[in-house]
Amino acid sequence: MSESPSASGSPGLSSAIDLEELSGLDRIASAYAIGDHSVVVETTDGREIRITAWYDRARNRYVSEYERRSVVKSGGHDFRVWAQTPAYKPCTADDAASCLEAAVLEVDRVNIY
Repeated sequence: MSESPSASGSPGLSSAIDLEELSGLDRIASAYAIGDHSVVVETTDGREIRITAWYDRARNRYVSEYERRSVVKSGGHDFRVWAQTPAYKPCTADDAASCLEAAVLEVDRVNIY
């Protein structure tokens, strides 16, 4: 994925996407930042996706990683866990905010059935 401007409304995110208003995002119902390198989005179909921008020293770029929140049943108990998902293409950028913005747009763009 390519670089793009950052998202605003949350720490570490600045201009093109306003996470408070979610303007321009069709499939994102809510979003919140977790520090400067992670954001959680909830899609309109109820999925929760955590996106983290990891710094890849070998490439000198930030790369997105996606995790989906799921429920695992064990011993009669339900546990909510995060598990990596290959449903979205990795995004790269020179800074974490741009990487996260591109990744949020990727989640918004991909329709999971």
